[in-house]
Amino acid sequence: MTFREALRRHLQAIQDRDLQGLADTVAADGLVLIMADGRLVRRTAEFLDAHRGWFAMKDWTLQAREVRTFESPDLAVAVLELDYREPPATHSRSYLTLVFENRGGRWLMVQDQNTPIK
Repeated sequence: MTFREALRRHLQAIQDRDLQGLADTVAADGLVLIMADGRLVRRTAEFLDAHRGWFAMKDWTLQAREVRTFESPDLAVAVLELDYREPPATHSRSYLTLVFENRGGRWLMVQDQNTPIK
């Protein structure tokens, strides 16, 4: 699987609220998540727990637009602009930076940072 395919699978799992699909795209032995509020998460289980709660909410929508990607044989970075809506009143925009590492031919997300656009 290429980096682009792994990135698409990761984003599709989020759109589909597919926790197992998301888990299949992230490093099982730990990662770095920097949430929009500045909270730091290092454990994959905690990352998945946060997404489990978010995925349980059924009214939100998320659109992602690629800003830039960088790729080497072992590391790839995707910077995305997100448009998040949660009716009736929440609408926010942010930049999402995802870092993927090629581990034995398998691209896995190892870092996720969400930065609000003010």
